[in-house]
Parts: sequence; structure tokens; C-alpha cells
Amino acid sequence: MVNAADLERTERGLVDLIYAAMLGESDWQAFLDSLNAEVPGGISTLFFHDEAAAGGAISLGSGVERCDMRAYAEHYAALNPWMRRVAATPLGTGIVGERILPREQFLRTEYYADFLRRGGIEAGIGVTLFRERSCTFLLSTLTARVDPDENEVVATLLTRLAPHLARAFRHYRGGGFGTALAQYGRSLLEAPDLAVLMIGEGARLRAGSPAAERLLASGDLVRLGVTGELRLCDRDADALLRALLSRRHQGARQHELRLGGRRLTLIRAETGGVIEFFGGPSVALVIEDRPQALPHAGAEALAGRYGLTPAERRVAGGILAGLTLAGIAARGGVSRETVRGQLKAVYAKTGVNSQAALVRLGLAGDAG
Repeated sequence: MVNAADLERTERGLVDLIYAAMLGESDWQAFLDSLNAEVPGGISTLFFHDEAAAGGAISLGSGVERCDMRAYAEHYAALNPWMRRVAATPLGTGIVGERILPREQFLRTEYYADFLRRGGIEAGIGVTLFRERSCTFLLSTLTARVDPDENEVVATLLTRLAPHLARAFRHYRGGGFGTALAQYGRSLLEAPDLAVLMIGEGARLRAGSPAAERLLASGDLVRLGVTGELRLCDRDADALLRALLSRRHQGARQHELRLGGRRLTLIRAETGGVIEFFGGPSVALVIEDRPQALPHAGAEALAGRYGLTPAERRVAGGILAGLTLAGIAARGGVSRETVRGQLKAVYAKTGVNSQAALVRLGLAGDAG
């Protein structure tokens, strides 16, 4: 990228990769790798910084080891001197690090001395793509090149890429919720015995089953504020939901609790780092209106007689208890397709080929 023609050619290729990734014809790693190839000794990342939490994380990187991504999230994000001033930078404008913090000051920071310098990194160029609440989302390129004029060329490139990447945010946040929903199966939203809510970043309701809509209308257990923010009436349950929706959440992805005779299951979707970068974390909240059924004696008998695994025994017990496949999936925190596969295994071991036949077999064993 030494002249205008080279810059335009590079921009055109990278923009093509952005839209290919959005359409599923390529992936975001190909975009970052191609950008990184333009910068000597480069590290290119899509990352976020949470000012309120004084930390952040790298969602996707090129030229950076996973251990360094982890070290950044656990320690160095809080020390990044550029992030302390990034809120004052204009949205969508590529900026060389020296314009945020003079180089002589930058060289005296722990971030440079202990984290960047050992990898041969001397300078950084970044662009703020999106801001939401206390979070800032950026595309950054770190480089071994010190020359500010050459780095300004990269800043110009990032400025030109910014509108297209901002469009990716709108794409994933506006209609890209299917990835999270597909993990559990769309039929889960149609289960008559379950209230299912798919919740996005900021506790925004993204989709809900008919039973969930009725629950929201009643204001019992869960409510929707005038700003569209969903809240659970139980303080501890609401705090758990918000913890699962945090971009920095590192704990268990699934939790269960019981409130007033109802069983609540909260599951954070495993959508992948780059999808969460653009679209935000998402959580499935599954509420069963009736108390949890006790283990069915017939299922225990079937398990002993036919050698069912614990997972197969749970599926058989769910069928005997009258649950749908979606209901069994919600209770187990797995997809409907997983339950379907386990049910086929139960059929193969017991020699039946329908749910009705399995119920008859289970009831016969129960009576015996």
C-alpha cells in the first residue's frame, strides 16, 4: 500500500471479504488474515473494551497466539493506555496510536514494555466501529513499523473499511439471531408446555414462544420494561441472567433454578467469538410452568433391562412423562436434534419404533 492505486486495490479486496463473511461464503478469519498480511510484523484483531469494567477481550485475532489473547483479557486490557482515551476519538476514523498518546509516554507503559515489545510490536493503528453503553468495539492493527507516515496509510485503510464493518454490526444485531436459536432448534419456541425467551445483549428480548408472551403479559416472574429491557422479578435470577449476558463471562454456560414451582433453565449460546463481537452474547431462558416430574419407574426398568445410558434413560423418562422432544431438550440443556438421536438409540435397544410403543413398553415394565 505505497500509493493510491495499491490502497484502493487492497480496500476493494478486504471489502469483498467483509461481505463474503456476512453472507457465509467466507469467514471473518480470512478477512483479518488478509488485512494482517498488509502490515509488517502485524497483529490484527477485532476486540472490545468495557470502560465500566476496566477490561476487555480479543474476539478474533490474526498473528496472535491464544495464550496472548487470554493474557490480554486477564491482565493487559486493563493496562492498555490507548483505551483510556479511546472514548474521545471519533467513530469510524482510523487513528495512529501516537495521535492518542505521545510515543515517549507510550514507551514508558507496562503495556508496551511487558506485552507488546516482546512480540516485536512498536506501534498501533485502530478504528472505533461501534459504541454501546460502556463498551467500545474496535478493529486494531499492531505493527513492528514505527514510521508514522506509513502507519497513517493503514489508518486511512481502516477508515475506509469502517462503514462496511458498521454494517456488519447492524446485520448481526438486526437479524442475525438465528445462529443462537439454531443451537436449540426453532421448534423449541413452538413447544406448548414451555415458555422460551431468546435474550440478547442488554437483556433485550429477541424472540419468544407463545407461552412466553402470555407470561410476559401477566407480569408474573418476568417483565418487559418500556425500553425493551427484560427483567426477572426474582433479584438473584435476574443477576444470573445479566452475568450470563456479560461479554466477559467465563463461568458455566448453563444454570437451573426453581421459583414458585417453576423450573428455570438459562443457557448461554455458544455462537463463537466473532458472532458475539458483532451481535453480542445471547441467552435462552426456558421456563416450565409445571413442577419437574419425578423419575419414571418405567424408565428405570427399561434402563436396567435394555442397558440404556443415563442420557437415553432421561429421554425415555421424558417420553413416559408426556414431555415433547423440545421439553426434554430444554431440561437437558441440549438441542432437539441431540434428543432425537438419543431417542433413536432407545428405539434400537428396545426394539420399538414409535413413542407410543415405547410408552406401552415402559408402562408394561412399570406394572410388572
